[in-house]
Amino acid sequence: MAQLHPYQYLYFNFLVDRKTPERLRTRYEMDHYLMAQRQGYEHILRQMPASIINMKQRGRASSPRQINIHMQILPAAARNRFTHDPSRDPDFHLSNPLRKNLPKEIFPPVLHRLKVYNNTIVTVSTLDLSRVDPAVADAYRALHRAATAGEPAARGGGFDVYLHGSRLVWVKEACEPGALILPFQLAFYPADADRKRGYFGLNTRGARFDGKCLAAARLPDFALARIRLSQGGEEPWEVEVPL
Repeated sequence: MAQLHPYQYLYFNFLVDRKTPERLRTRYEMDHYLMAQRQGYEHILRQMPASIINMKQRGRASSPRQINIHMQILPAAARNRFTHDPSRDPDFHLSNPLRKNLPKEIFPPVLHRLKVYNNTIVTVSTLDLSRVDPAVADAYRALHRAATAGEPAARGGGFDVYLHGSRLVWVKEACEPGALILPFQLAFYPADADRKRGYFGLNTRGARFDGKCLAAARLPDFALARIRLSQGGEEPWEVEVPL
């Protein structure tokens, strides 16, 4: 445990393959209680050495200290550079990719991956496509053009929802600041009666470009009866997408 610190909560059995990239993450539980969040914050501080950095709201109602405790480890001067302004989008987003059970869209674009044994344990992402490689931003714009060429399948929270090939895409053409602070929640309900409980994809994020908000999720490879898309906050909303 001392050798693995601060990743001692990750489970690495010496009998399993630790060399194949992402093998542990895709086959085993990687829940490490956000122990690597500090390294994510430190990476952001290095990328923006002289800026005040807007992040998502610190902590959640279910566990108020879950994010704060990792900020407290930072020196005070570094800690004080993080702020939370709900009137504008976060500059960056930290996520902990746990066990991969459904195909996921990479939203928002990943800028940095912190890895242990060739497995991603923390990603640093951005909601602002102006920060990413122009080719990556163009791919998101191309997805927007292709998806919105058809008619929306549903609408909720100001977002038009489209079914585009193997993706669910939702777009807000006039996207006000702060619309992407809260994650979107997805629920996939299989048509197969043996899978009644549904499959949930939480903490799905979007990206902003040209005054628009865009998010997408790859659909699972089994038949679906319906999809539910929602977002919490002071004015929570929910919409079902017909199939």
